[in-house]
Amino acid sequence: MPKILVNSVPKSGTNLLMQIIKGIPGVFNEQSISYDGVHFREILKIKPNQVVSAHIPFNASFSQELKSHSIQQVFIYRDLRDVAVSLVHFINNKLPQHPLFTVFTKRLLTFEEQLNAVILGIDFIGEEKNNQSGIERYPGIYEEFRMIYEWRKDSNVFSIRYEDLIQDDKSKDKTILNIIDYLWEDLLDLNMDKFQLLKLMKQNINPNASWTFRKGKIGGWQEEFTEVNKKNFKKVAGEFLIDLGYEKNNKW
Repeated sequence: MPKILVNSVPKSGTNLLMQIIKGIPGVFNEQSISYDGVHFREILKIKPNQVVSAHIPFNASFSQELKSHSIQQVFIYRDLRDVAVSLVHFINNKLPQHPLFTVFTKRLLTFEEQLNAVILGIDFIGEEKNNQSGIERYPGIYEEFRMIYEWRKDSNVFSIRYEDLIQDDKSKDKTILNIIDYLWEDLLDLNMDKFQLLKLMKQNINPNASWTFRKGKIGGWQEEFTEVNKKNFKKVAGEFLIDLGYEKNNKW
C-alpha cells in the first residue's frame, strides 16, 4: 500500500480529493489540519496506507526526500481566479483568524474591494497589524500561491486540475483512473480491479461533509469579477493563467 501526500493550492478541492483517496480500502488519515510550510517535514514520517494533506510550496530537495521515503504526491490545482473568489468568501464566512478578515470587516466593505486586495495585495494599518501572522502586508494571491503551483512541473508528482474532477462524469472517471495508475502498478494486494476501486472512491465523495465547501463551480469568477478586478488580475497574473492553460491570451 502506498504512502500518499495530497498537496494542493488552497481552495482547489483539497477535501474533494481527500475524500476520493480515502475511498480506497484500508487508507486512513489521522490528521485534523493541513501541514503548512513550517512543519511539512513531519510528512516524511507517514506510514503505508496513510494519506495526509498539505499546502506546501515547491521545494526541489523536499521532492527528492519524498521520493526517497516512497511517498507519492497527488497535487491538485485550480484556476487562480476561482481560487481568489473562493478565498474572499471563505475569509468572510469561515476564517476570522485570517489576517485579511479585519481589513474586510473594517476597511474594505464591498466584494470588489476585497477581491482587489486579494489580487493586488494590501498593507495592514493600525490595529490590522496585530494579526496572528505578524505580517505587515498581504502579498496578493499570485505571490502567495505561485510556488505551490510549481509542483505541477515535477516529474515525481501526479498533478491534476480541480476542473477535471468536477467537469462531468467522464472527466472525473478518467482522472480517478489516472490516480489509481499512478499509485499502483497492479492491484493484486487489494484483490480488485481498477474499475471496482474507481466505484469505491467515487462513492466516498460527500460535499456536505466538507466544512470548506461552498459552490465548487468551474468559472464562478465570471459572476464575481468586475472590470476593475479583471484589469488588476491581468496585470498581476494574466500570463500565469496562459501558462497554466486556462486562457490563450489576455482577451477575457
